[in-house]
Amino acid sequence: MKFTLTIIAMFFVSAIVSCDVQSGITKNAVEKYGPTPTPSVMPTPVEEPIDPKEVVKVDSSLQGPTISISESNRKRSVVCDKFNRVMVNGRDNEITVTGGCRQIMINGDRNEVTAVAAAEIVLNGSDNKVRYSRYANGKRPVISDNKTGNVVEKAEPPTNK
Repeated sequence: MKFTLTIIAMFFVSAIVSCDVQSGITKNAVEKYGPTPTPSVMPTPVEEPIDPKEVVKVDSSLQGPTISISESNRKRSVVCDKFNRVMVNGRDNEITVTGGCRQIMINGDRNEVTAVAAAEIVLNGSDNKVRYSRYANGKRPVISDNKTGNVVEKAEPPTNK
């Protein structure tokens, strides 16, 4: 019985001695699983309201034919009179688009498009520049830029004299 009590006492003593309560190694291991700092909440940027003078009313129920431009190195003007889609498949063109368009899609490279208004602008080519001056039905265009070097910017609307 003395032998059993000695074994039990040695077990408890070795268990207590082997406990490393917050030594350097244990402390570093525990800190690794500590809580992460909470990031500060950033306010959501508020878009500037759209000036009613910059809105083009378009009948979006219309679906005119797709206007396709498959030329290169040209200056051309097109009219979106029935909420048309405009597709530019060439390169190095200068295109002027009047009216409100459903979509302007550029599949070529190095084109410059100046448009009045478009609901959607899709860029599948590189180094293109698109400028629009108004908003179709008061909404900002949805922009899909699928390549590099493209620029889409809001230009000042032309002044009516």
